[in-house]
Amino acid sequence: MEKKIKVSLSVYGIISALSFIYLILADSPPGIGIPTFFVIQSAMLYYIGLNNKGWVNLKGLFMLVPMFIIALNNFISANYMMMPTNFLALAFLYSIMFLLLRNNINVMKLKILDVLKTLVNIFEPVINFMVPFKWMAERRQNKDKNILARRILLGIAITVPTVIFLVTMLSQADLVFNNSFMVFNKWLKKLFEEVNIPKIIVGTFAGLYLFGHLYSVFKNEDSLADMISYKNDNLSRFKGDLVVLNILLTSILVIYTIFIAIQFKYLFSGGTLPYGLTYSEYARRGFFELVFLSLLNIGLILLTSYLLRDKIYEDKNKWALFTRLMLIYLCLVTGILLVSSYYRMYLYDGAYGFTRLRVLVYIFLFFEALGLIATLTYIIRHNFNIFAVYAALGLAFYLTLNLVRIDEIIAKRNVDMYFSGQAEEIDIDYLLTLSQDTLPQIARLADSKVQILTRTKALNYLEDIREIYNMREDSWLSYNLSVERNKAILNEIMQP
Repeated sequence: MEKKIKVSLSVYGIISALSFIYLILADSPPGIGIPTFFVIQSAMLYYIGLNNKGWVNLKGLFMLVPMFIIALNNFISANYMMMPTNFLALAFLYSIMFLLLRNNINVMKLKILDVLKTLVNIFEPVINFMVPFKWMAERRQNKDKNILARRILLGIAITVPTVIFLVTMLSQADLVFNNSFMVFNKWLKKLFEEVNIPKIIVGTFAGLYLFGHLYSVFKNEDSLADMISYKNDNLSRFKGDLVVLNILLTSILVIYTIFIAIQFKYLFSGGTLPYGLTYSEYARRGFFELVFLSLLNIGLILLTSYLLRDKIYEDKNKWALFTRLMLIYLCLVTGILLVSSYYRMYLYDGAYGFTRLRVLVYIFLFFEALGLIATLTYIIRHNFNIFAVYAALGLAFYLTLNLVRIDEIIAKRNVDMYFSGQAEEIDIDYLLTLSQDTLPQIARLADSKVQILTRTKALNYLEDIREIYNMREDSWLSYNLSVERNKAILNEIMQP
């Protein structure tokens, strides 16, 4: 490997480790420091890629866009619910990015095996952890450079403690000198206070991990992901029986047709429900089951299309046409299931308000509907990579969760229902368990017209949050749009 590339990779690993320690592992709450880390990552990777176009496919850097969007979650929201899953998502996206940088996968022709490659590639950097130390051992073979480096390190090792000792002694001896070096003394004291061995260990691991990823782009040997070849794709050998699958599809669709008839009779038409059920009670159960069934239906459609691909898309007989019609009908049935799920949820939250799970279901239903439209198009035309479309929709769904302040939506909906009279009371205890994104809506409950118990709880909550903000000494790394908005609201309504 060329010396220039070794230097670039080493600098990337060192800067990644230092920026990870300073920006990600900061003692203050997460904020703008996390997206700043990814800005630095983008700049370094772009610079390295631009200077090594023969090695790197720069198009892979577009994966930094969704990573940056995920990182924005800690800047725009005070809800830390997504942090554990964001860590896993970022590891997965990093793996995809470095596979793209070395032209190991093609997102436009994405397959199941590419997902397996991505998962395997997550662990690839660990194998490369020893590479920097091997390079250091190789440098020892050059005695002249080795002797010079040792002399420089020895000089630094002697000079630093000597200067610190000398400044300390002179500061104690002379007050004017001490005041002149006060800033230096504070910085030095803070440096030693912030030296945190666990942080250094984690940051070093992060630097080596990112170095190992980038090293895999430039090394000549095959990686773990390279061992997974499309030639070993035994799935392509499997084919289905047209008669068996048609019988299965027909039986399933008969049952679904009966179910849909019941939906139109009772749920959609507003008819009188049997057994004395109210609509909120009727809608209380079923939406999760229907969402699950809709996903199974999409899976069945894709599996049937794959197993019968050479029969229903190449052969032009009546059985092939019948199968395609059954798949289209199953797709339409799945759409009705989604509408039923949405309507049940709408009836239920109209009576009881929003929760995190209910909002997540609404967002998921929207993206599943887009996926269903793509599936219907795939059945009719069958000329695009449906797996790549699903991957894009899945990524868009996850990015939406990071950009939307879910807790604020919940609080606004429930408070609006309370003030409009749609709900006789509000579950203030539930709202208080959510993140600080809800503060602007809880502040509305401090109004004198609100029930005394609810108003008291809201005022106590606002006072507690104000004390937390006053006691917290945040650095610029913790700057958060939601927190800053909350501070402004508290200053306005909690005047002494």
